[in-house]
Amino acid sequence: MKRFFSLQFRVSAIVMVFGLLMIILNISRQYQHDVNGRFEEMRLQAYEEGTRLSSFAQHFLRRHLSQSADLAISYASVNPDLRLGVISDGSDIICNATRKQWRGVSIWNCPLSISPNLMRQAQESGEGMLHEDLEKGRLTAVFPFVDVSTASKTGLVVLEYDLNWFIAVAVGHALHESLAQACVLLGSCLLLWALLQMLITERVVAIVEQVRHIGPHEVVPESIGGGDELETISKSIADAAHRLQESEWRFSQIASNMRDIFWVAPPDPTEHIYVNQAYEDMFGRPAETLSVRRWDWLRAVVRQDRAAALKMLRTLRGAPLEEEVEIRVRTRGRIEWLRCRGFSTRRIPNQAGLLQVAGMASIITAEKEMEKMQVEAAENERRRIGQDLHDDVCQRLAAAQLKSGVLGGSLKREGHPQCVLAMDVARELAEASDLARSFARGLASVAVGPQELPDAVADLCKFIERAFGISCRVECEDYSGVLKTEEAALLFRITQELATNAAKHGRATWIDISFIRDRDMLRLEVANDGVSFNPTPGARGKGMGLFMLRQRADALGAVLSFQPRDVAGGGTLAVCEMPLACR
Repeated sequence: MKRFFSLQFRVSAIVMVFGLLMIILNISRQYQHDVNGRFEEMRLQAYEEGTRLSSFAQHFLRRHLSQSADLAISYASVNPDLRLGVISDGSDIICNATRKQWRGVSIWNCPLSISPNLMRQAQESGEGMLHEDLEKGRLTAVFPFVDVSTASKTGLVVLEYDLNWFIAVAVGHALHESLAQACVLLGSCLLLWALLQMLITERVVAIVEQVRHIGPHEVVPESIGGGDELETISKSIADAAHRLQESEWRFSQIASNMRDIFWVAPPDPTEHIYVNQAYEDMFGRPAETLSVRRWDWLRAVVRQDRAAALKMLRTLRGAPLEEEVEIRVRTRGRIEWLRCRGFSTRRIPNQAGLLQVAGMASIITAEKEMEKMQVEAAENERRRIGQDLHDDVCQRLAAAQLKSGVLGGSLKREGHPQCVLAMDVARELAEASDLARSFARGLASVAVGPQELPDAVADLCKFIERAFGISCRVECEDYSGVLKTEEAALLFRITQELATNAAKHGRATWIDISFIRDRDMLRLEVANDGVSFNPTPGARGKGMGLFMLRQRADALGAVLSFQPRDVAGGGTLAVCEMPLACR
């Protein structure tokens, strides 16, 4: 069926149709030319024959030479086109005829297809007249003459010619010519078909075969010859295929040797996702599975991070931009951190439609471990400083306070006027000692273990109430056996930073701190009624406080989020979700 829509068939069919139309037009023209020429010839013959017979009839009837008149009309009957010829006298009685049975019969009773009006018009005008009846195929010639034998009345010579015979001859000649031309046309079309098959169709098939073999691992056929435009096209395709293979080879070399995952997700869900070899090495899942299940990679992502990954993809599908997200994946029995950078573009520039999403994923587990070590080192240093502050500075301040008090008492007993100054020094040293102890407790609040986390958070709550004059409520249980010492310390630091920021920057009038355990998840919630705070998701905060918060959350493997409270008073709900099973 496809052959009927090929260029070869269409060109041959167009030539055939055009040739048939030309044959039809030529035959029609030839037919008209033959008919018109024969008509002119018959008119001239009828006119000459009618003129001759009318002059003979007038002479023979005047001299009563009936046999001569018969002889004259018999000469006219030699013409095969003459159907009937008669000579009538002035009384409309046939005197002579090409057929003897019509002699002596009234001209109105013979089978002549002539109207009385025509005959009367010829008699009155005295001139010969020709009448054509194409429907009946008749040509009638009427020529008057003076019949002296009937008191000079007008006699008539009527010749009726049959037109059907030479029309049939013209048709036969036209059919013969059309058959000859049709044979020539058919031969020409067959020759054209063969030439198109050899010069175009076979070479186009070879070019199509070249195009089909364009690919990274295909062997491109050699270009065709011929020295024409098709050869130029074939060479251009071959050159483009070789350049594409070179580009694909370079890309495959780069992609296969990359330690980072490179992926491309086409806009059509039925198309396969491309990933390099690093995907299998990192996810521990076969890349072929993605051709059947596009979302197979999501199974390896930690459940708490799936929403962030899907949100990034939805954002990239919506508009051409760049996004970044950090997720965790389970691979070969361990947890790996990945930093995923994605970007979306249109497959065809300036054309509406779905976007093609691509990106790279790099392992940052070592970076996260380093950050965790840095946090732990900072926490240990902080704890050491707090311990030193408590054991050394606080003790020295207490000793100085005691000595100042003793000195003030001695000066007072002696009545020395500087006793008041000594007592003021002792009082200020006592205040400095209390302040140093508060700093020491803040720096080393949970140095013992997770069982002290409730007391440390309670002390934090009292500190906030005393320092900022706002209400603070705490719900915290003993998580001994659930948390490690360093985890409890990081949780306390996150709680401390969130609560302090809410009181200092959020201008809250109350703060609620809650620790909630839900099976394998520990959820920290810090709610307040202050100014709403909602940083851009995935953005790295510029402030040191937010940076430290995210760094501590990453060290715990937790997810930190800020949600504006949907209440009349406003405020912010900060949530830190720590998976207890993913440590």
